[in-house]
Amino acid sequence: MKLTHTSTYRVRSYEVDQDNRASLIALCNMLQDAASMHAAELGFGYEDLHRLGRAWVLSRAYLHMETMPGFGEDVTVETWPSGNQRTVATRDFLLMRSGVTIGRATSAWAVIDIESRRAVSPEDLIAERDIPKRDKAVDFEGRAVKRIKEGPWDAAVHARFGDHDLNGHVNSMRSVEYCLESMPRELSTDCCVAADIQFRAECFGGDELRSVAAPQEDGTVLHSLVRQSDERETARMKTWWAK
Repeated sequence: MKLTHTSTYRVRSYEVDQDNRASLIALCNMLQDAASMHAAELGFGYEDLHRLGRAWVLSRAYLHMETMPGFGEDVTVETWPSGNQRTVATRDFLLMRSGVTIGRATSAWAVIDIESRRAVSPEDLIAERDIPKRDKAVDFEGRAVKRIKEGPWDAAVHARFGDHDLNGHVNSMRSVEYCLESMPRELSTDCCVAADIQFRAECFGGDELRSVAAPQEDGTVLHSLVRQSDERETARMKTWWAK
């Protein structure tokens, strides 16, 4: 049983922007896929948890890219379980191109009871033997992403049933797409090179959402995704951009 897992992905034509840079969503999907495959190899994947009436849900993720890959390039993702806390398990990633590290990421995963949708401890699923002794790829910022309630940029988003995943809710990466919907078109040539994403509540097809974004003095952008029916914030995010 290998405590690290490596997968290689080719950047497809539909995963790049007009400047031939892979999108944030494409890269996050690579990480999510590699994480799912490794969890299954280690014995705590989707089917293993489903038999116990449980499921993994992504709680927080941070990705920072030093270089963005382009169409036709291969990206190798190396991933490993990096910690086991009281309420979440963490997993780290390195993204490499031709053997050179071009990005780093970390993530926090909660375990929920499928029937009650309430969080349960992951401690009985991951033991210390499942965590390799190696440095973390990158750390989260010490505090939570700051919440915004209003911003100069906003958009109405209709969650789609086609965006549901195996857990019966909108996939986390679709929520990231929803957050980015409020970015103004005049900034479409900019590239999102890093993101800190926190998932606050489940989202379902048919939900009417409001995506709000506010630029900050340091050049970052804060995002909030709110369900209109109950004013529940389902996700918040901080993004970094480059020309």
